[in-house]
Amino acid sequence: MPRILRFTNCLLADNAKLIQADLYVDTDSGVIIETPLIPVHASEVQVIDLQGGILSPGFIDIQINGCFGFDYSSAFNDKQDKQSFLKAYNESMGQLLEYGVTSICPTVTSSQQHVYHDVIPILGLKTRSSNKADSLGVHLEGPFISPIKKGCHPPEAITDMKHGYISLQERYGQGFEQYAAIVTAAPEVQGCSEIIPQLTSNSPTVFSIGHTMADFDLALSAVHSGATMITHLYNAMPAHTARDVGVLGLISATKDTLPSDKIPFYGIIADGVHVHPSAVRAAYMANPSKTILVTDALYLIGLEDGHYQRGNQSVQKKGSLLLLQGTDTIAGSATHLIDCVHNLIKWTGIPLAEALATITNNPATSLNIAHRKGFLRPGCDADLNILSADGTLKEVYKLGQKIHGFKSKAAN
Repeated sequence: MPRILRFTNCLLADNAKLIQADLYVDTDSGVIIETPLIPVHASEVQVIDLQGGILSPGFIDIQINGCFGFDYSSAFNDKQDKQSFLKAYNESMGQLLEYGVTSICPTVTSSQQHVYHDVIPILGLKTRSSNKADSLGVHLEGPFISPIKKGCHPPEAITDMKHGYISLQERYGQGFEQYAAIVTAAPEVQGCSEIIPQLTSNSPTVFSIGHTMADFDLALSAVHSGATMITHLYNAMPAHTARDVGVLGLISATKDTLPSDKIPFYGIIADGVHVHPSAVRAAYMANPSKTILVTDALYLIGLEDGHYQRGNQSVQKKGSLLLLQGTDTIAGSATHLIDCVHNLIKWTGIPLAEALATITNNPATSLNIAHRKGFLRPGCDADLNILSADGTLKEVYKLGQKIHGFKSKAAN
């Protein structure tokens, strides 16, 4: 096999721009490299002519609860169950590549202690694979959230941090920090404000404000304490009004209140169900470089419409709409990340390159991994997507290896 791949006759989608340039990949290491300074023997180079196509970093989803029938919040009780869990997990990560999703933060919603102890060491184990999506670390969404803004989280699993940092260690397990990329919690929960600096200063874990009743001042205090993200903006938080701007007010805070570099990143679900298109547009326009599209997908994505059981809850799936049975409570999403990108373009009128930054550059920067993921710069993993000018996904490469059997995925 040739040692170097040279992608040519293409437009590179990086830093929210399209640049006509060649891209070189070292197939031994699976990383992007500088243009060779000395001639390389022709036998060592495979030239890939993209015929004017767009080359993008692989897509990153930092909030996804499961997919293709597999729920990341599933517990297991014996060796056989664990093996089944691992098999289903690996299969789901492989299937994600078909949609250009090359890295994720597997998300565990509010659960009991035994669930976290079972799944965190598996989902949070950071991977680097050539045939499936990588885990960037687990996203722990709950259980330290507001019961008032619980959404579809089971109320019996929700708790507080009255014992401070020990509360996290008891629920998640000792050493959870090595596995946790993101912890979503509500700043008003007892003990939460005190643990933010401890969590974020002693580990690479990101603290994200979510499922909260916090007002602007409390949310601002959380940012000053180390919070750098907001979980699914608009959803599971108080509505924004002219005088009570709430958590949402952080994304357009004045410079004398919050310097622009301190404004948190914010996930937003652009599926057309969770957030009105005009609200998505307003959020994106407020701070494009801090916007991160997420799916918040439930395990039902990829499955037929119908009624499904999740723990003690029944969920109804109708297209991309998921509701708790008998209620109007949204129970996650069933929309793929590439479709969210197309929605963002339709609702904002921005170019494809700018939209792609919300699922490549921005999430990588938010997790402090821009040196190895999410960009087309030398040293980054060669997780690459090839798209047509209209944003149809054509080919996927993982660590410089082409994913064979891939079928073109277009937006709905």
